[in-house]
Amino acid sequence: MKDIKVFVSVFKDSAENYGDSIFPVSAGAALYERNDKLLPLRDDVGENISSRNPQYCELTVQYYAWKNEKFDFGGLMHQRRYFDLTRIYPIKRGKKPCRDRPYRIFDTPDEKTLKLIGADRDSVSCISDKFRIIAPLRENIYQSIESYYNKYDRREFDDIGLLKRIISEKYPSYSESAEEYFSQKYSYFCNMFLSDREMFDKYSEWLFGILSEYEVIKPKELFYPREQGKLAERLFGVYMTYIINNTDIPCAEAPRAHFACVNGATAKNFSFNRKMYLLFPPGSIRRGIIRKIKL
Repeated sequence: MKDIKVFVSVFKDSAENYGDSIFPVSAGAALYERNDKLLPLRDDVGENISSRNPQYCELTVQYYAWKNEKFDFGGLMHQRRYFDLTRIYPIKRGKKPCRDRPYRIFDTPDEKTLKLIGADRDSVSCISDKFRIIAPLRENIYQSIESYYNKYDRREFDDIGLLKRIISEKYPSYSESAEEYFSQKYSYFCNMFLSDREMFDKYSEWLFGILSEYEVIKPKELFYPREQGKLAERLFGVYMTYIINNTDIPCAEAPRAHFACVNGATAKNFSFNRKMYLLFPPGSIRRGIIRKIKL
């Protein structure tokens, strides 16, 4: 039997039922106050980057799992965002992404909902027999990945330009994939993935290798909150583009499940609003227009 561990980045203690293959981890635990509740798994033990959570976000949990946990198949999700594993779409080279909705909105990650979206050991195990990596379903944002980042996240520095430079110097075989992904309009979001252990390790080594070099080169006074987490979303797309174009690794995409209410707190983020979801469905032209107006 495979040892399956899907790690969920959690920012406060949670009483939700996570099931038998989902392992919640207190993210940024090194920064918690003395009386804050911590989960049995926390990202500040062993080799870790927990204290850098304000910039690395959920990646501190990925780093913790990479350096300290043993498993055969696993991955990373968020306490408000899971994979909907009832709808798996194999990726085929040269084919456009599936036009299914990138995500659906649910109330809470309770036991009934987790069963409904296939968040259980049997479902993950079955998927692991067919695919080596599962990515979030790409969303059409109706503008290039680089343009979207530069309008929404860039702060007085060419972040994407530096990423391209580091990739060309450190991982030159990925340069063509970087140019292709940053110029296209189908975006991977959320730093979520499932994979076998070998893929998990290779991707983590590649990702953190680039981000660590980025930190050395970019002037410290120009860093902004959550920067590395946002850049990692774009880097994941580069990595997947390389895999799709240059390997025969079996991979697939799955929509996300967004939970509007976790631990009694309702999210105010646009992507958790049911009314906006109905009026401006993710991946639609209307959503694309809203993105441009917002920016």
